[in-house]
Amino acid sequence: MPNHPATSLLATEKLEQQVDPRRWYALAVILLPILLNSLNTYMIQVALPSIQKSLNASFSDAQLIVTGFSLSLAVALIVSGKLGDVFGRKRLLLIGVSGFTLMAMLGGLTSNPTLLIVIRIVQGLAAALIQPQVLSMMQINFLPREKGLVFSIYGALMGFGFAFGLILGGILVNWNMFDLGWRTVFFFNVPFGILVLLCLPLLPESHGRRTQSIDWIGTVLIMSGLFLLVYPLSEGQKQGWPNWIWGCLILSLLFLFAFIAVELRKQKRGEAPLVDLTIFKQRLFGVGMASVVLIYLSMFSFFFILTYYLQFGLHFDAQATSLAFLPLGGGFFLTSLLSSRIVSRWGMVVLRIGALVTGICCFLFIVLLHIDAIHLLHMQYIVLLLVYGLGLGLVTTPLTRVVLGTVPMKDAGTGSGLFNTFMYLANSLGVALIGILFAASLRQSLAIAVLSDYVRAFSASLAACGGLALAAFVCLCFLSNRTEKLTESQ
Repeated sequence: MPNHPATSLLATEKLEQQVDPRRWYALAVILLPILLNSLNTYMIQVALPSIQKSLNASFSDAQLIVTGFSLSLAVALIVSGKLGDVFGRKRLLLIGVSGFTLMAMLGGLTSNPTLLIVIRIVQGLAAALIQPQVLSMMQINFLPREKGLVFSIYGALMGFGFAFGLILGGILVNWNMFDLGWRTVFFFNVPFGILVLLCLPLLPESHGRRTQSIDWIGTVLIMSGLFLLVYPLSEGQKQGWPNWIWGCLILSLLFLFAFIAVELRKQKRGEAPLVDLTIFKQRLFGVGMASVVLIYLSMFSFFFILTYYLQFGLHFDAQATSLAFLPLGGGFFLTSLLSSRIVSRWGMVVLRIGALVTGICCFLFIVLLHIDAIHLLHMQYIVLLLVYGLGLGLVTTPLTRVVLGTVPMKDAGTGSGLFNTFMYLANSLGVALIGILFAASLRQSLAIAVLSDYVRAFSASLAACGGLALAAFVCLCFLSNRTEKLTESQ
């Protein structure tokens, strides 16, 4: 039976009285750590080939500099969301930003690739304390009608961090201030991190369910399972796929199955599991998370291989690489900013179009490569990358809102942690798997491969990226337009 209009009006007025009138100022503060993390991620994306050359690192080491960060971030995200619910989101933000900034300083000082990988792993753990707290605050502190705008601002900021991070990363490496080269990409984060730390005390503290316990057994199982899955994939190509690699992969499956069994058993006993697996019974959440994995696998893989094709295949410097990424970032920023309005009018069809456009662009890229594999700063590539970015923004930004809109308020930290775990796990798996395909298709080491080798490897990798995006499109076709109405009503 529908609610009486007067009752609904009173409920709305009561809700408006409960929210903090300073929430928009707080939003500006809590988004600063997100910008810090986003800038860091994409600046290092451009600087990665320079880091590899400077430290005489292998292709596998370069992969681990990326996957080590994203994997540690992914495996810690679920529990860090719950830690924020229990111990306070502001406190976790302060700890996370402090650790992130310290690791950035140490990363700029190291000259050993193995040590840099370790530093990036610890930095990922620090970053894991940041993301769920921000998304939880966004879910809790704003009215239902405001969340569309809030998540659009969040997406636009991610788009800005992506576009500006790629440009700034190339400029800093090429600028070579004090002969520091790629190290300036790490040192840049230090004053920015200190600025964020000065602003965070202005936030009020917030908690979720403070009485809930932490499932440490589940945490150890899922962390072990994911580590044993991603690390061997990154090392396998370098080591020649010895038996221990396959042993680790088998162990990873055993750990992950054990994790599922433990979580289901805890839930059956009425105990608090690390992940409420029944959430995947919700059609929206299950299909949405499958779409998240597929589209982010495609996206992060594309970024990684494009960077290596430009800097190793075409011998672009870091600044020219930044310019090549600029139209992509600009398109992503534009549609991220407008996505809330577009989706409110047209519904889920917008996400489907975004995924479809992204996939088609990957295959068109292959066609252009076989026409002109050298001039990636010419108009045809600029337009294609712009359209790719537009499509990417249409699917990724509203997808965040759609998926998180299904999570109950009391479990906002856990839900946001789960969402981000899947996203960053897609980053780790994407770089590891596309690295295997790229290296196998290259058939030569990076140093001695010629342009035709890079075109072959890049084309094979692009086909995989396009296929993943089209698979995301298929998943999104199972969501009806009522999905968007559901998120607006919460």
